[in-house]
Parts: sequence; C-alpha cells; structure tokens
Amino acid sequence: MLWVGLLTYAGDDGGAKGQSYRLSFDKDAGTATLRFRFPDAQGHWQWCTDPVTLTLPDILVERLKAGGPLAPTLRELIKPDGSRVAVLDVIVQVKKAELPDWTQVERVLGFDWGVNTLITAAVLEHTPSDPEHPLQVSRPLFINTGGLDGHQARTRRQIDELKAARDKLAEEDPKRALYEEEIRRGWRLYEARNRELAHLAANLLLLFAQVWGCALICGESLKTLKTTGRGRGVRGRWRNYRNNTTIRSDIGRILRYKCHLLGIRFHSERPRGTSHTCPHCGKPAHTYRSPRPEHRTEPVKWGRWLWCAHCGYNADRDYRAALNIARLGIAFLTFIQTTGQGKAFSVTAIEAVKPCPYMAHGAVLLFPPQTDLHRLLEGGKLYINGWKQSVTLRSSYATPLLLRLCS
Repeated sequence: MLWVGLLTYAGDDGGAKGQSYRLSFDKDAGTATLRFRFPDAQGHWQWCTDPVTLTLPDILVERLKAGGPLAPTLRELIKPDGSRVAVLDVIVQVKKAELPDWTQVERVLGFDWGVNTLITAAVLEHTPSDPEHPLQVSRPLFINTGGLDGHQARTRRQIDELKAARDKLAEEDPKRALYEEEIRRGWRLYEARNRELAHLAANLLLLFAQVWGCALICGESLKTLKTTGRGRGVRGRWRNYRNNTTIRSDIGRILRYKCHLLGIRFHSERPRGTSHTCPHCGKPAHTYRSPRPEHRTEPVKWGRWLWCAHCGYNADRDYRAALNIARLGIAFLTFIQTTGQGKAFSVTAIEAVKPCPYMAHGAVLLFPPQTDLHRLLEGGKLYINGWKQSVTLRSSYATPLLLRLCS
C-alpha cells in the first residue's frame, strides 16, 4: 500500500496540462482546484467530472504570492475514529532572505539547552574597538516549559501503564484493540505537544534576536549531547528522558530554516565544558544544588548553581552556559572577521574566547519602584513587591546587599 505519493510534473506539461492530474491555484480567492485521471470499472482511464476545490490556509497563500509551487505530496491520513482522508501537502519554493555580511554582525545570541529550563539565552556584543571585552547587552532570558513538562510526564506515564495492561491480555482478547487505540492516541497527543513547543521555542529565540538586533544565533551542537545516569528520583529520570528524546532536534531544525527565512545566521558550538566554566575568568568551576552556603559543601554534576572558586563569581548554571555559548560565538565572529575563515573554538581556549564580566556593562535587572518593603523577605525567600508567589529572585549578591539594592 502506497501511503505517501509525490505528484511529480513531466518536463513539458506542469500542473495545467498534466497527463494524470491537474492542479491550479487561485491566489486571490485562496483556493486550489484538483482534478484526477482514474480508471473506471472496465479499466478505461477518464478524468473526473467534478474537480475538487480546496480552501488554502492564509500562510500558504502568502507563500504562494512570494514564491512558486513545486510538486505536491498526496498522503492518506487515518483518524482515530477510523475514517480515512487524503491530505495534499503543497511545497512552495520561496527566496530566502539575504544574510548579512560578517563584517556587519555585531551582536550574538547564545542559547543553552537547560537542565532545569528548556532554553536559556543571553546576548553579547562584539566591539571592534575593544575585542578583548565583549559587552553583555541583555539580561538572562529563560524559556521555561512550566506545567507542560508535568503534562508530558503524565502522558508518558499513562502510555506505559496502558502498555503494561495490554501485555497482560491474551493475543485473541478483543480488549487489546482498545488498549492499542488508547496508546496511539496518547502518542499523538504527546507528539503534537512537542511539535507546538518546538515552534514556540524557535519563535521566541528569533524574537529575542530581533529585539536585541542579533544577526547571529549560536546554540549547542546536538551531536555530543547525551544525559547519562539514573537521575535523582522521578524528576531526575524525567529530566534525562526529556533531554535525550524530546524536542531538541526539532527545535534545531525549525530554528535553522526560520533563520534562513528571516536572514539571520545560525552556528552550532561545541557544548563541552560550557556548563562548568566561569565566564568571568574562564577557569573551571563546580555546580551546586543552590546558592545557599550549606549546599556548597559538595559539588553536584547536575547542580543548578555555578560557583567559581578562583574569582568567587556565581550564578545560575544554565545562564552561565548560555553566556559561554555566546562567548564562543564572539570568538567565531572575531576569527572570521579577521581571517575570512570560520573556526570552531573550545570554551577552554582562553586566548581566543574572551571573558565577559557582568556588572561592568550595565546589563542589570531592572527593579520596579518599591513602596512597601515589609514583605520582601518571607519564608527564607526574597520577593519583589507586587510579584509575590510569581517571581522569585536568585542573585549572586549577599542577602543584605540585595535588600539594600531593592530599597
């Protein structure tokens, strides 16, 4: 059974004079007309008398006006209720946006696949007058999946429970078909959420790049990313599963082609050492469970907080990794502007990958005006007034100093 067929054109007919089918688009009306040539009961080939008229989505109409259609794809889709429909996938060739010249690139958006958040990003600026000190022009940007992780984990757990219940039944038991259908429905829901999240994350990264005027986006290369170990409890095991098998590859693929459409350059960087290197001094650093002093007694491989014993600098681990990725992008940009050739660097190459101090460049958190200060400290946590139970501050400053800054 042929499930997917490519409706190719002959070299001399095209869609208007096709010998097996004819397809035409009305861009003003937003419709497509499709006619097929098919055999009847006696085996005689004939054209269908009533053409099929399809309503085109708005995004497809925009693409058709900007480019030209290629050979479409026709595939069969079986719905959960058993009904079968034919889906026409229209492929449109559009002109990609012109990429900026490397000499015109000044700002780099670096993002890291986070351990506790999906993506963490930061923006650095390359100044030819002072190439030794890249400027940080943005605050940390966190893309947190929030409750979606919980929904996905519960869906995955439900699929496993359905599989276990199905395996206990005999092969001829009619209930197995019901379990199989529920399992397929669960996987469809799980994959649909991942696709939507992949597009959303890619769109947010492109939004960050456009807001801060970045012509280059740098991210971790997926070739060497692998989370190993059993994890710490249920959350740790889910983190490993999410990091290895979910939407990272989809985000990278979607982000690449959307960068081509918008005229933004994309470059993959080596991730080794980016989560355990201090961006302030470039020395190796350990990660810990939290910034609290009692949690800095023993390093943790997947710790959320990075603390540098050489210079005392400390901050969120994913945020530091995003800065290191951006530093690698700055090193790549500097080398290609100087020599005209691209070269991949390691974060440990201190001569090429320059440190990025934080406070010297003014990319500090903008606090809202304060009126009442008696609820800033509650239950051992710091809150910005008016944002209680929605935003928690985590800072590398000591608590008295942070309270003084807030006041």
